[in-house]
Amino acid sequence: MTKVAIIGLGNRGRMFASHIYNDENVELVAVADNVEASRLMGTEYGVPEEMCFDGADSFFAQGKICDAVFICTQDAQHIDMALKALELGYDICLEKPAAVNIEDCIQIRDTANRLGRKVMLTHVMRYAPFYQQIKHMIDNGVLGEVVTLNQTENIAYWHFALSYVRGPWRRMEDSSATIIAKCCHDLDLINWLIPAKCTSVSSYGNLYYFNQAHAPEGSADYCVDCDPATKEKCLYNAYNIYPQRMNTSVVGGTARLKGKDIYQILDGKEDVIGRCVFRGDNDAIDNQVVNLIFDSGATAHLTMTAFSERCYRYIKVHGTKGEVYGDADEGILYLTEYGKPQQIIDVNKLTDRVLDDGHGGGDYFLYKDFIDYITVDSPSFTRTTIADSIECHLMGFKAEESRQKNGVPLEINL
Repeated sequence: MTKVAIIGLGNRGRMFASHIYNDENVELVAVADNVEASRLMGTEYGVPEEMCFDGADSFFAQGKICDAVFICTQDAQHIDMALKALELGYDICLEKPAAVNIEDCIQIRDTANRLGRKVMLTHVMRYAPFYQQIKHMIDNGVLGEVVTLNQTENIAYWHFALSYVRGPWRRMEDSSATIIAKCCHDLDLINWLIPAKCTSVSSYGNLYYFNQAHAPEGSADYCVDCDPATKEKCLYNAYNIYPQRMNTSVVGGTARLKGKDIYQILDGKEDVIGRCVFRGDNDAIDNQVVNLIFDSGATAHLTMTAFSERCYRYIKVHGTKGEVYGDADEGILYLTEYGKPQQIIDVNKLTDRVLDDGHGGGDYFLYKDFIDYITVDSPSFTRTTIADSIECHLMGFKAEESRQKNGVPLEINL
């Protein structure tokens, strides 16, 4: 029986707890967060009260009490928690991004290597059958040589407001650069799908809309004080958006609000969730484009935008022998081998898993791969260790540096 613990009981920690609970070969022996969250999780998943800790420090103070730990806390907390876990002898499933700068990422990698421990990143999208089908096409030569790849991360206007204007990732200094916090998956996908090394990156982006310049007439610092007519028309009215979206799987940072009276919180101006999205302290970037070139001569382009109705990713890969594109949320790929009729591939029918259970089914497959990694360690073409992940992290950090320098191209050197 493999024994594991979870630090951080937000949406990601709860997702892993659910998979562990349904795995007869794995036991969840400890959880750590604030007292209320830990006790709630302990009750739900059968963790004894004495193993429900009030934070990471209390958990680590017990020494090594299980085989591995899932670290699902905020970005800036990863470095300290990962190093403590490694020194105690834990293997780690570490939420992306690994850390908020490349130096900390490298320190985690080097510490894991020195101690002989395993660290796997949650680059979950590469586990989704949708992207695995594209990877197989590329590796099997169906598309020929990859020349250009375009990836778009549509965040959704409401999700951006919840997570990046009123949520934990609203201030880049306190979390990480938005292109890292939100698009670490996308950069990993690009790096995984293109069989070459990225050599240079340039980027543009800004906080276009969620600022005081766009505050409507009649708005106030908090929604409770907003003019009723203005509030009624506002897409971001907290009194509407939170009750509507609280139960969706992509609401970042709102797990702490579950079971609480949202209206009481909003009326009392008790939380950042009640702030006007145009009058807050947020600086997270709401649109960004990233250009990448690889040593094969291939190019890639990533678009991140807050301005969409749905949360979904769209990809198109252009090769010398064919092209493929699709919406990952729909799970349909459109493949054309040049000179042949287009093929429509319904990825949803290629697996018996329900693919809407988180990141196109990727959450489940990533969890299973991590358990395999720390037990039998069988070969995996999707697994991304901390060593594998350094390159895509560096692409993101350099993209943010380029954005701050008004798009100056920067070399990628490892």
